[in-house]
Amino acid sequence: MTEPTSETDDRSERRNEAVLLGQGVSGGVANELTSVGLVLPFLYTTIGAPIFFAGLLVPLNTFAKRISQIFAARLVGTARSNTPIIALATLTMAASIVLIGLTFSAIAPWWAVPIFLAVAAVLGAAAGVNGLAFQDLIGRSLAKERRSRLLFIQSSIAGIIVVLVAYGSQQLLQPSTSLAAHQELIWLGVGLYILAAVLVLAVREPPKTGAVVNTGNGSLVSELAGNFRIAFGLPWFGKFLVARALYLSIELAIPFFSIHAATFHGESISGLNTLVIAANIGIFVGGFLWARIGRRSVARIMVLASFLACAAGLMALGIEFGAVPPTLFCYALVFVAIALGAQGVKNGRTLYLLGQAKEHERPYCIAVANVTTGVVAVALGAVLGALAGLKGVAWPIGTLIVLNIAAAIYTLRLPKETDTETPGREK
Repeated sequence: MTEPTSETDDRSERRNEAVLLGQGVSGGVANELTSVGLVLPFLYTTIGAPIFFAGLLVPLNTFAKRISQIFAARLVGTARSNTPIIALATLTMAASIVLIGLTFSAIAPWWAVPIFLAVAAVLGAAAGVNGLAFQDLIGRSLAKERRSRLLFIQSSIAGIIVVLVAYGSQQLLQPSTSLAAHQELIWLGVGLYILAAVLVLAVREPPKTGAVVNTGNGSLVSELAGNFRIAFGLPWFGKFLVARALYLSIELAIPFFSIHAATFHGESISGLNTLVIAANIGIFVGGFLWARIGRRSVARIMVLASFLACAAGLMALGIEFGAVPPTLFCYALVFVAIALGAQGVKNGRTLYLLGQAKEHERPYCIAVANVTTGVVAVALGAVLGALAGLKGVAWPIGTLIVLNIAAAIYTLRLPKETDTETPGREK
């Protein structure tokens, strides 16, 4: 654990932690209310659009996110300030959700394909730049204990707020149709994205002290090659990348659960709200559970998260084959488990990389890991979407359960996580 060098540094760090908490909660609630993994596939399925393309929403979003990060790494690494980058990216996410809110209720099923895929890609690209800049910002602005606490606490608070917002909007606004209920969540998400963009500008960002690494002659090809050269030159990075790719099995599972639930409860006024509430109960519980477990080992978080994802998959298969009743309550349990697992893996892998990489290496390592797994996500998502369209949703869910188990086993081979020294601080 590192300590601030002065009382002034400590006050500044505490202020930044508070501001980043508010910004993270606002953005986190918006992400959940407009989720590419849960909300968009649910909306897409309820209007009768082709299931095959629904399987591509998350992979395309992931790929766009990774591609944007690989080319934004130099921008983040050389920019004097990350906060304007984060604000602009967040506003772009809000604008893309506005398009869904204005069109999804009035378009033919086949027109939903290009619109939803385009929005997924724009959301991914903006979120990629946002995430890269944010991770680099907290790596420089907060010590290990504070940034770990920030990630988990903001997730828990956001989870509570999403539950209250989703339930409250249904009770107070009393939508008369399922369509009206779905639109309420979309517009609430847009407003919270805008709030998050404003809040991040209040962060007092410390100067960048790490040396900028020269990755090439400025062309896109040399930029890409330079990023890969830096990341793969690190002895721990290759194994981390394999584990990161295997954990796509959790990211890609959520939309298939959402598609499956929508076939039974797409016309229910409370259907989407209930699933959003359930997922965020999982996030809220995870904020306390994973923070406690992660004090000893980040790898342990990811292993246990894999087993939770397996449990969610098995229950979904039980619903598919009639062993479990297809009630909204049973689907809610599935989403509690998968959300809990997904949160553990997301924050676990982030903390592992932040601890292993030095300051000037972080943007490049994050970008290379993300763009590589983005390519894998598109290929795997296409295969799973085809399986869902041709064989039924049970096939992709079963495949993902196998990958969850493989991810847990491989995580045990990762080098033990360490913590790199944050510049300007003493050990």
